[in-house]
Order: sequence, then structure tokens, then C-alpha cells
Amino acid sequence: MTAFVDREDEIEALEELWGSRFQLALLWGRRRVGKTRLLDEFAAGKPTITFQADEGTATEQLARLTDRLLAYRDDAALRAQPLGNWDAAIATILRLARDAKRDGHPLLLVLDEFPRLVVSTPRLPSLLQGAIEDIRREDLPLFLVLAGSQITLYERHVLHGPLYGRRTWGEQLPPLDYRDAGLFFPDWSPADRLRAWALLGGVPYYLEQWDPARSLEWNITNRLLRKGAVLYEEAELMIKEELGADAATYLSIIAAVAGGATRQSEIADRVGIEARAVSKYLNQLGRLHMVEHLSPTGSPEASRRGIWRLGDHYLRAWFEFVRANRTDLEARRAVQVFRARVRDRLDHFVSKPAFEDAVREHARRSVGSDPEFPARAMIGAWWGPVPDERHPGTRRTREGEIELVGYDGKRLVLAGEAKWSNGPENGAALAQLRRTVANVPGYDPARTKLVLYTREGFTDEFRARAQAEGVILRTVVDLFA
Repeated sequence: MTAFVDREDEIEALEELWGSRFQLALLWGRRRVGKTRLLDEFAAGKPTITFQADEGTATEQLARLTDRLLAYRDDAALRAQPLGNWDAAIATILRLARDAKRDGHPLLLVLDEFPRLVVSTPRLPSLLQGAIEDIRREDLPLFLVLAGSQITLYERHVLHGPLYGRRTWGEQLPPLDYRDAGLFFPDWSPADRLRAWALLGGVPYYLEQWDPARSLEWNITNRLLRKGAVLYEEAELMIKEELGADAATYLSIIAAVAGGATRQSEIADRVGIEARAVSKYLNQLGRLHMVEHLSPTGSPEASRRGIWRLGDHYLRAWFEFVRANRTDLEARRAVQVFRARVRDRLDHFVSKPAFEDAVREHARRSVGSDPEFPARAMIGAWWGPVPDERHPGTRRTREGEIELVGYDGKRLVLAGEAKWSNGPENGAALAQLRRTVANVPGYDPARTKLVLYTREGFTDEFRARAQAEGVILRTVVDLFA
């Protein structure tokens, strides 16, 4: 089993609640993101009953729950008369909680994939709500965790149901960031660790599919492109499991965004549905973190200039390299596809948005902790109209972009470029940054710090000049330092 990575904040929050009082913790997130592993780590050494629900009838689920309760504490009466309904199940759990109070310790009960239980027993949330009143009245030390990965169902049955108001802690578990994802490949170069994150994102299960003892090329070919590999099918399975009957429409919408459609009208045109109708689909995909809506930070026209993009790096890679080459990959030509259609495009794929996302995350960590960076800043990106230098003396404009901006109030205190290019940077990126940043709201040449991030570093001559001018210089190595 891969070593447990990150999740210190979540573990710490749960441990702070562990004690003699009742707790209701809600934990949800996309499949494979590591909820079960997190709960296993939290449960280690604690009196625990863990029940992983499957899709099935209530009778089948209660039979399996009976086995889990007996594994925790043998009971002749329960062996003779297994649970027949959830009223009996809750009564048994309350009895075990009373025993725990008498014995002087809390009891942890984890109901994983809880929405599956509600599908088979719709009144279960109301039953639990009533039981919580009994637990609180008797001051029983039960620590109840309701977890789920089918986010649509979890929202319907938990977040929008009677149990939400009884929670004492709740969080949607996010994927790992680029630094923690890189820990799965400790012997790889920083550039290859970032490439892996650009292709897999931060879902631990996806990262575990790759072999850190093999090369990046081998893993792309054999663990992403090869028919039969887990990641070859995972994207479609995830979409179908989460979105059910409308999966085909959602798949087309995601494909449109992956193909470069950024505006709602563009997406609707490519899919063949009305622009008004596509809104509900995009909003649902946004709640699932499959797509995201971004607006330029600091712009007075931010909402009007907002764009849609894929919010998941693995989905981006799957649409770019797997779905687009499905015919040849089904014919088992993974090696040929990698050499002809992936290898030369890989670094362009990594450069935007993965490297830019990592740069912004690094800047967030650096603000307030790295003395070269501002003490305070809200980090984002900016795009908008700038004078078109190809037509001097006119009012013509072009779309300008800065990958990294940091605002303290209305003041632009940080602006930067991210260059994932071959060879050391010699100053061209800084010149372009200075031309563009002059048009960004809040810019002040005396107060706005400039920063450059590159893959290959900087020439000695440019490094000396940039440092003399107070420009911050960072490379991909610094991202993982």
C-alpha cells in the first residue's frame, strides 16, 4: 500500500473532535479521492465499526451490517436474530454507544457510501435524525461519520436533508495539490513530477496506478494509453456513475470544453442544445469539480469576461490523448500513438494550465512566508484588452494575459509569467510581462513586484540583471523545494 500522503488538516480536525461528546462528521468527494483511506487513518487504534455500503437491497445491506457489528462485538442475540430493518440497526448501535459510555471510551461509526443506504431506505436520514436526539439526550460518546463519493446523491440526501443541520464537522475532500502528488514519484525530476500531475491530477488512486520505478514515458504508454489499463476507462466510468441517465449529454459538454469552447454559447453550439439549457449542466459539472468557471482577478468586467475550462487534469489528459486517439488505441497501438501524437505535444499540454496552476499555488504558499514575495495578496490570473503593438498609433487592442496576479485590496502587488519552455530564459518573458502589466488595474511600477517562473532556469546574464532590478526568479525545482 502506498504511504499515506497529506490530509494533515483533515486528520487534525477530526482528532480535535474525538472525545466523550457526540459528533456527526460529513465527508464527501469524488470517487477515488481518498476518503476511505483518510477515515482508515483516523480510525487506527480507535474502537471502530466501519460499514462500506454497496448498491443493493436494504435486506442485503442490513445482513452485511450485522456481520460488521458482530465483528466489533460478538452478541448471541444478534447472531440468532440478524438485523431485519434500520429501526433494529439503530437500536443496536445505540446499545453499543451506551456500552462505550459505560466502558469510558468513544465509539467511532463510519457509514461509507451512505447515499447507497438512503436509496434502498429513503427514511434512513429521518431515523438517524431521531436517533441523534436520543444520543444527545443521553450524552452518548458516538462519533458518527457519513461519507459518500456520488456527490449528486450526497447533496440530495445529506447536504440538503435533515442531517446537515446536525453536523459538527463537514468537508468536501479535494484532490492533492501538485506538491503532494509529486510525493508519489520521489525519484523523478521535478519537471517529470509536474508532468505526472498535469496528466493525473491529485486523485491518489490515479497516482497509484503509475509505477514510480518506471519512466514517465513508460507510464503514459502503459498506464494511460494502453487498452485495459484502469485509467484508459476511468473517465467514462466516473461520468456515467456520477451523472447517470444524462451521462451522454454531460460527456459531450465536457468534450466541448476540452476542445477549447470557453463560453456558454460556444459550448451549446458544439453540443447542439440551447444556450439557456446548457447552464444547468455546467453548474452541475462545476459542483462536481469537473469544470470550473474562471474570471480575471481585479477586472471590473470580471463576470462578463469569465470562461469555462476543465477543472480536472486527468479529464483533460483523457480527452486530449485517449479519447482523441481511441480508434488506434483500441487496435492496441499505444506505443505508436505516444511516439506520433503525445510525445511532441506533451510539454505544450503541461504548460497551460497545469504549470500555471502550480505557479499560482506556489505563490499562495510564498505570500507572507517568503520575504521576496508580498506580505499579503489574493492570488489569481488576469486577462483583458491591451494595446496591440502590431498597430502603433491606433486604438486597436488584443487579448492580453498574465498567468499570475496578486492583489492587496485594489493594489496589484504581484504579477508574474510562467514559461514552460526549452532552454533558459534570457529576458524576453520579462519584457512581455512589463508591456502587459502596465494595462492591468491597480498596477504601480514602484509597488508591483514582478516574478518569473520557468522550467529550465535563466541565463547568467539575465539572472544578474533581474536580481538587480528586484525581479523574483523561480524554477520548477523551487516549486518542489
